Amino acid sequence: MSGSRSAPQDGLEARTGAATVLPSDGPTGSATDVLLDVRDLSVVYESSGQTAVQAVDHVSFSLRKGEFVGLVGESGSGKSTLGYALTRLQKPPARTNGGSIVFNGHDIRDLGDEELRQQRQGGFAMVLQSGMNALNPVRTIRNHFIDVFKAHGHVPRERWDSRMKELVGKVKLPDSMLARFPGELSGGMRQRVSIALALSLEPQLMVFDEPTTALDVLVQHAVMDTIIELQRAEGFTAVLISHDLGIVLEATERVLVMHEGRIVEDGGSREILRDPQDEYTQMLLSHYADPRAAVVSLPGFPDRSLRAEAGEKRQQATSSFSTVGSRERSAARNPIVVDHLVKTYPAPRRGEQPVQAVRDVSFTLEPGQSLALVGQSGSGKSTIAKLLTGVEKPTAGTVRFGDLDVAKLGRRGMRDLRSEVQMVFQDPYSALNPLHTVEYTLTRPVVNYTGLRGRDARRRVLELLETVGLTPVEQFAQKLPHQLSGGQRQRVVIARALASDPQVIIADEPVSMLDVTLRAGVLALLEDLREQWGVSLLYITHDLLSARLITDDIMVLHDGAVVERGRTAEVLQNPRDDYTVALLDAVPNPRAVELEGVAKRRATPAPSEPASSVDDAV
Repeated sequence: MSGSRSAPQDGLEARTGAATVLPSDGPTGSATDVLLDVRDLSVVYESSGQTAVQAVDHVSFSLRKGEFVGLVGESGSGKSTLGYALTRLQKPPARTNGGSIVFNGHDIRDLGDEELRQQRQGGFAMVLQSGMNALNPVRTIRNHFIDVFKAHGHVPRERWDSRMKELVGKVKLPDSMLARFPGELSGGMRQRVSIALALSLEPQLMVFDEPTTALDVLVQHAVMDTIIELQRAEGFTAVLISHDLGIVLEATERVLVMHEGRIVEDGGSREILRDPQDEYTQMLLSHYADPRAAVVSLPGFPDRSLRAEAGEKRQQATSSFSTVGSRERSAARNPIVVDHLVKTYPAPRRGEQPVQAVRDVSFTLEPGQSLALVGQSGSGKSTIAKLLTGVEKPTAGTVRFGDLDVAKLGRRGMRDLRSEVQMVFQDPYSALNPLHTVEYTLTRPVVNYTGLRGRDARRRVLELLETVGLTPVEQFAQKLPHQLSGGQRQRVVIARALASDPQVIIADEPVSMLDVTLRAGVLALLEDLREQWGVSLLYITHDLLSARLITDDIMVLHDGAVVERGRTAEVLQNPRDDYTVALLDAVPNPRAVELEGVAKRRATPAPSEPASSVDDAV
């Protein structure tokens, strides 16, 4: 293994509760202290008629009792496959084709189904990536616990109720959550429930597979704080799988870096931060920056001030979209004016209060402007996007696009609006029909909004693919979504938004589910398209670093109300509202750990997580 080092002895300071404390040094590494020993482990994916893919390639490492280890890498690196193998959860077409997994002195590869079930109780457990997918949507949280208790028989029936309350209390949820369904909980709360369910087995080893993916930064920190506190209190060995090296370095004492199925670096968190040995680790670290800095740049994405002159020149350039029959490309000319906007949803349950998702919000998105709308889940960001596009109607206030009152538009008027205002959605995996090729996906809006047919329509589709950087275009046109990476899928979603030649693009968390190395490419694409096409961009995000990179102005939303607004750089460098400070402090930044010598903490407590399904939607 290149870049391999001995396990750390001092550890990296980690976050717990309201204070910053040092993780324990842990065992010395003697044979009796080793909980898990993996030797030459290989996992292959073999599908009928397809070339076998070696997802994990001769991986070896050991975990000590009570150790907290991070496993980091991009999508496709093999880290989740390794996590599933460690807990014997892999399913066909995945197959372990070599090596050993010795847990507590026994190779669990040799265990039968019944032995494996018994081993899970008090042995090992896994918290899956998506809290919603891991839970049954038609069963209450109480019934989820009952299912676990029945399956393993480790909790007497008379203790079921008290044990449930004890477990939800450990993950900082109220007892009332037991009566709710998964769809009534926020993403962070669902993830806490998944952790509590795994904890009910009293495992010695807990594997957390991307537990904070797609959660906003404040909820990420709250969930990670809970995991760290539980690991210390319960004493289990923890493996944190993540594509976010910033989160891993802040939370763990040792890091394994995985690339193309192999562990390329293994060392203490502080050592890897200060002196990464492998080029891949160095590349991952280069994709982090502090949004409060005077100059903010990422690889291939220079600071806005350095791009200003080039951007002015590009805005004057004409578009390459001169396809026969299409209307002339023109810069955005109509503002979106939002005036005293209010949106209130009915009470989710009898006896509860109505939910005020948007509270008296006013702003103007000028032609050609890039405006960031930032805030945590439940702040009202996505609800505003729905109101702007006519998907939802306001309780009070108005949304005007040019001379049009969006709430009063009929079917024909909505069709015209959607040719001018387009959305880029958060999840590129669910935004595309898995049965349709890229060409078919893009041809439909081209035909519907431009009137092009046949060869002209296909030529426009290929131009769209070239514009978003998916070349060779002929090959990408024939691909299905599952044949594309996350970044490539998001580029297809952007191309679809461009197909109608819009004046406004509303991008709703377009990079939240992508690896850090892919985010810069998608952000650069959005910035280039705005400058070259002259479109207006409303960029909805909880990620202040990306907002700093691509927007001119910013509005900070909290509980449906605007708490701060202004030029992006000015607001982020000199925040006035405590909530903005909390968002800034929650941005993962490994360099802050290096400079301060302690893990970065929030300046103020994170606001409570939204509980209802309505809140989770906003």
